[in-house]
Amino acid sequence: MTSKDERSKAAFEPNPEVMKLWPDVSGNAINGSGEAGKGRPRPVFWRTDGSTPHAPVMHYFFERDKDVPAIIEARKYRARTLDIPLSDVAPVAAEKAADAWTALIKDAAIEDGADDVGICRWRDAWSFEDRPPPRGDWAIVMAFRQAYEPMATAPADAAYVEVMDQYGRAGAASKRLANRIREHGHFAEAKTGPMTEDVLMIPPAIAAGLGELGKHGSMIHRAYGANFRLSMVLTDLPLMADAPDVFGADLFCTSCQVCTNACPPRAIVPDKQLVRGETKWYVDFDKCIPYFVDYKTCGICLAACPWSRPGLADNLLAKMARRL
Repeated sequence: MTSKDERSKAAFEPNPEVMKLWPDVSGNAINGSGEAGKGRPRPVFWRTDGSTPHAPVMHYFFERDKDVPAIIEARKYRARTLDIPLSDVAPVAAEKAADAWTALIKDAAIEDGADDVGICRWRDAWSFEDRPPPRGDWAIVMAFRQAYEPMATAPADAAYVEVMDQYGRAGAASKRLANRIREHGHFAEAKTGPMTEDVLMIPPAIAAGLGELGKHGSMIHRAYGANFRLSMVLTDLPLMADAPDVFGADLFCTSCQVCTNACPPRAIVPDKQLVRGETKWYVDFDKCIPYFVDYKTCGICLAACPWSRPGLADNLLAKMARRL
């Protein structure tokens, strides 16, 4: 009998139990793959209320391994962070200049648990078309580094637990930061993953200077590689925007094939694709998600990415600086 790890490295065939639940519509079509026109994104998988065609597959995923103690505790930890109540907005708004607020907020984000933080103006184009755009002129986006060792075991349980722990840490930090802002008399709302419900997280993170989009569909941070998670706070607090951080990851991905070769369902394609009017890196949803669900989690590409490997980022930065 082959082990789970051995099966994950063999040629992948989707689990019939998963495919019985698969809807008639392609997740790639929902995501706008091949569409020349620009438009707001459409929800495709993660939704608490199950309001997507792939909801039965999502529910199947959450029913997997409910009796694994480490996974149970990781899910409880994330649930506790989501239950942190939001403070009332103080009746009198504190007044500061935008540069002073920006410095204060960035220090507070780090103090609240973020490993990195960036700020950008919010764009309604980042909100799902079936929900009203959220309130807030500014997005404060935070990065939370994952430990490499458990992620390198993906799709093992240790990787699943690490992902949930970091989502929990990210959720708690965004709630704490939102509460700080609200207690100063300004609106703020926390957005946490993976159930962000009404917004995308990666586009504002790129705009806020936290990294570039990688071939594996996740971001690449100049120090953490692809091995991190995000959370965000939307606010009307007056702030100052950071610039995108272009350090060569996108260029590096054009010739690197490491994640493409490491992906068991072959969901990572070698070239950029047209998605809702933009040519960018895109992962085949209909190949990726059946594997993700069957193995309860994944993240193989995140750990395989050369930028994620401990001790390599500085050398890659230097190499790409010579090419930019």
